[in-house]
Amino acid sequence: MLFVAACFGQQSDVVLFDSQIQQPSAPVGRIERTSLNVGAFMGGGGLIGADLEFLVGNRAGLQLGAGLPSIGFGFNYHFKPYINSSFVSLQYCHIGFGENNVTAILGPMFTFRAKKIFQAGFGWGAVVSKGPLWSKAYKDDVSMLLNLNIGLYFPL
Repeated sequence: MLFVAACFGQQSDVVLFDSQIQQPSAPVGRIERTSLNVGAFMGGGGLIGADLEFLVGNRAGLQLGAGLPSIGFGFNYHFKPYINSSFVSLQYCHIGFGENNVTAILGPMFTFRAKKIFQAGFGWGAVVSKGPLWSKAYKDDVSMLLNLNIGLYFPL
């Protein structure tokens, strides 16, 4: 709805008001749909790792990663329709391989992304398998584990 208001009857002080001002839905400029994430406990929960994320829909993304020594993947849902927004995901993390296998977990995670470069995530996972090193890593028989990560992301 557009209307005109004149201040004190002067023609030069006409102000236009629009009650339905549209805000941009994405950042100005090129919109990236892929990102490289590197940091601690990324790539499936390894000590150091990296993930590659692809937006496959307006807000949906797929994430694949590898770390020392781990692999992981996730299905992400971004709060805004671009790669540098925060998101929630369903993550699978497999930590260790062969005789060095510790565990595999599956669960939800929230990842905060600043507008540029920084990200941090937290969540939890249900233990879906225990490897040969489970008893050395965990003294108690737990069924849920905390899942954390911190690092940098680079839109591609």
